[in-house]
Order: sequence, then structure tokens, then C-alpha cells
Amino acid sequence: MTEDLLSLQKEILALPVKDNLKCFLVYGSILTDSKANDFDAIVIVEKVDSALNGLFKIISNRYNKLDINIYTYAEILENISFLTREFKLEYLSKGVCLYGENILKNEYWKINDYKYKQSMFIRSIERLQMVRQKYFLSSTDPEEKLNYLKKYFFRISKSLLILNGVEKDSTVQILNQDKVNQKLFDIGMFDFLPNTEETKTVDEYFDLFNLIGKALIKCKKDLDLH
Repeated sequence: MTEDLLSLQKEILALPVKDNLKCFLVYGSILTDSKANDFDAIVIVEKVDSALNGLFKIISNRYNKLDINIYTYAEILENISFLTREFKLEYLSKGVCLYGENILKNEYWKINDYKYKQSMFIRSIERLQMVRQKYFLSSTDPEEKLNYLKKYFFRISKSLLILNGVEKDSTVQILNQDKVNQKLFDIGMFDFLPNTEETKTVDEYFDLFNLIGKALIKCKKDLDLH
């Protein structure tokens, strides 16, 4: 844990609102990169009310880009906390608690393979929509947009390998984009083998996502996801 997170943890422990907290879970780049500007967290409480304002004031004073989900403990236990629950639980189970225990780790071990793949499939569709919105609607500069497309082409491609039973989360993480492309081509998920290393422009990279869209349709048919 970075020094900045340790400092934040001390501030949380000094708040009276901590009695309402069940879990304050941090995940993502903020765990390893002291210069990270994104703060990704899950906050689980007994009750969501205005008393939490003090907690969020501390966080917003420290970080510019916040992505924090707030749930009650009852919502977590009743499985109504988030749509792509099973997929998200996998990486949330590896997060670090600034307060309480990682409740989501126990929830992750309860899910079955079908629900996990169904959740990953839904999340992949959401990510494809995110890419299309970024490309057509975002005013970000070309370099930032290209990096975004590369990141999500890689993420969705790895999910496709898991959905097809070719890799597991633990093994797919060691593969580079070329190896992922080759494996997806070999099993017929990609109509052709893309050369992502030689794809230089935003437009060229975006056009490669046609492969992703077609592969997701094939996945739905093969996995009978409904």
C-alpha cells in the first residue's frame, strides 16, 4: 500500500462515520502507482445517509477522478449490488481494505461458472459500447483516444479467451496482445489475424473492433448465454 493510502486510512479511522462502515475497499492503479490520478473504491455501509459527507469530502480533496460505488451490506448479501456482479467480484476480491474486511472476497467464492461467464459477457458488451462512445463522441486528443482503444481491445480480447474456455484469469494475464490475437484466430473467434502492432491510427484501430463485435455474437451462440 502506498504512503498516500496509509495516510488516507488514518483519516478514515479518525472519522465518527467509521462505525457505519463495513468495508472500504480500494482497487486499481491507485494501489501500486503513487502518481495515479484515478481513485477506484467500493464503500459498503450499514446505512447510506448524509453522515457520509465527511468521508467523501476527504477523498475528493485528495483525488481528482473518483470512481466509487456505495452499497449497503444488505444489498451486497442480496445480490442486487451491481449488474455485472460476478465479473466484478473477481478483481474486487483482490482489492485492499482501508477499513473492515473484504466482504466481496467471500461473495466471489460463491459464484458458479455459468454466472461468471454470463457476467463477463455482459461486461464485454458494455466495454464495446464504451469504446464506440469514446470514438464517436469524445473530444479527447488522438493519442489518448488511441491508447483507450488499445486498452479495451486487449481487455475484451482476453475476456473472449476466458469465455471460450481457452484461458483462465490467472493464465490470460501473462499473454501479450499478439498471443491473444493468435489464439482467438486459431479458435475461429477472429475472421482474420489482426496486426495490432502495425495499426497506427485511431481510425484503423477502431475498425478492428468489428472483430470484437462479431466474436461476441459467436460467444452468445456457443455459450447459450441468455
